[in-house]
Amino acid sequence: MPYPTSQRPALPNSPIRRLGAVALAAIAAITVLPAALTAAPASARPAVIEARTTPATAAATPERKAKKAWPGPSNTGVPARIKLRAYTGPCTISRPTTISGVDATGRCDAILVRAPGVEIQDSLLPRVDATDGGASSVTLIRSTVLGGTWSDGAIWGYNITARRVEVTGAQHSFHCASNCRVIRSWLHAQYNPAGQSYHNNAFISNGGSKMVLRGNRLACTPQVNSTDGGCTADLSLFGDFDPISRVRVIHNLFVANSAGISYCMHAGYNPDKPHGENPTHIIVKDNVFQRGTNRKCGVWGPVTSFARSGVGNEWSGNRWQGDGNAVRAR
Repeated sequence: MPYPTSQRPALPNSPIRRLGAVALAAIAAITVLPAALTAAPASARPAVIEARTTPATAAATPERKAKKAWPGPSNTGVPARIKLRAYTGPCTISRPTTISGVDATGRCDAILVRAPGVEIQDSLLPRVDATDGGASSVTLIRSTVLGGTWSDGAIWGYNITARRVEVTGAQHSFHCASNCRVIRSWLHAQYNPAGQSYHNNAFISNGGSKMVLRGNRLACTPQVNSTDGGCTADLSLFGDFDPISRVRVIHNLFVANSAGISYCMHAGYNPDKPHGENPTHIIVKDNVFQRGTNRKCGVWGPVTSFARSGVGNEWSGNRWQGDGNAVRAR
């Protein structure tokens, strides 16, 4: 186990809490990093990330071109025009509120969302914790989240919407319990310390429903280290604590990491998990997978564990970047 349970926050009465502190501390260890990845050379690096843009027209402006590109430095995070002011509010938000144009990283180690109707826009933030469940909810817009050295999600919990957000640091960029929407965002550069065995993901759920990922750049970027730490996937769905259901993965870019990631996507069918036998209503449509240096996206391939026979499951229109050939589910 790469970290002690004492690093976990106490969780209120919610579906997460019933797992117990020990189960929560084990989440990272449950995610899958195949042993064969340790054979990858330490000097290997992921494929160069190139944004896909629509050809410019005479009337196109830089702003219009940025909107048509895959999410990246020009169109996610705090807009360059915003002059941030120091945040002076509470780090635990206990009533509905709107926060705009602040830098909260000097004041708070985390923003703890404990109320419904919280909106944060155009801001620089530490990790965002919405693990309260219940009616609590948060919407992040055009903001930058710095997860730092946290040993779970830079954004973590229930009832979360992220639009045009850049997320770096932490073990996972986004850890969803249930009811999450990630739109036109950039998840990358996770934290993987030397001497530990963190298993990283850009987006992960260990069980839950009502998730939408649309138009994102998903990149699990760490390489395998000497203690078998490294990436599981750009996107991982695992039925560890609840069934996986009603997940829509539409028109995202899966970034290759040909030496440091097992598959670019784990799609939810894991019969060895307590709730992994029957993922339902998993729609994976019109996504683009980078090939990377080995032409497979990940070490073993682009995707695994998609249950074609599951109720409401759909795999369609997914293709390789560049040649446009179909990506087959397995």
